[in-house]
Amino acid sequence: MDLVALKTFEACVRHGHFLKAAEELQYAPSTVTLQIQRLEADLGVTLFVRHRKRVIVTEAGRWLHHEASTLLKSIGNMRQTVSEIAAGDNGLVRFAAIEPIASQQLATIIANFCMTKPKVELSMEVSGSRSIAERVRSGDLDFGVCSTPPSKLLLEFEPLIEERLGIMLNINHPLASRDSITLSDLVGLTLLVKEPTCIYRELWETTIYGGEQNLFSYMEIGSFFVIQQMVKAEFGIGIVPLYHGLEQEATVVIRPITNLNPVVTVGIAYKDKNLMGMAAFMLMEAMKSLCETNLHFQEND
Repeated sequence: MDLVALKTFEACVRHGHFLKAAEELQYAPSTVTLQIQRLEADLGVTLFVRHRKRVIVTEAGRWLHHEASTLLKSIGNMRQTVSEIAAGDNGLVRFAAIEPIASQQLATIIANFCMTKPKVELSMEVSGSRSIAERVRSGDLDFGVCSTPPSKLLLEFEPLIEERLGIMLNINHPLASRDSITLSDLVGLTLLVKEPTCIYRELWETTIYGGEQNLFSYMEIGSFFVIQQMVKAEFGIGIVPLYHGLEQEATVVIRPITNLNPVVTVGIAYKDKNLMGMAAFMLMEAMKSLCETNLHFQEND
């Protein structure tokens, strides 16, 4: 059996007439007759009984029509799905991103993407840069938004933005009224920092690595949101990236560090664009486009 013959057979049963089936399929009537004859010969059964100008389906033909209709519908769905996947309108996208860029910059992109492409199944995780890079390398993720991955992982990396560290303060803190803060202003204060594997914690420690770490009192907090809430409660000050979205009006502010310029590059890591699904590629391009726009606005400011 071949699909062309089954499609012709289905049309003949549906119309109860070879000529009408030929008109629908745009075949010559002799082509339809030949295909049905070959299908009957292949199966070794009679599918139709000719009665005057019409054809009557046999019992075997009725069973085959039921199965063929289901099969042809399934194949039609397969063709449509494959076409949609190729166009980026269907498929599965798996990616991960670090905080706070995940919530501060990417959340809007992801929401818009999901609304415009409802058939795409999207899986997003929030994790650390090291874990993201390793999972992209292993194939668990299509791509990741993280800091520059180790060269040994052999990943492609496209920079998105450069992030700088700042100091998060309660609006009532004496330092909150300043436009910027020096490292010496922080001596003796309790600093709320992320876990050691966080790129922002690493950046902070690398920046002040000169024997001055013992001048500060640290408390590790695994969430920027929790750091924000503790600062809001007037306990300690936070070491966070400079995101206006992390501030809270009349409650929490973030100030830059004057005598230091700690910078970390955040971008998109992936293995091979040629192996990436179209939906994943389109989401990645949307992220790049928005980040470029935001960077342009920041430079103009």
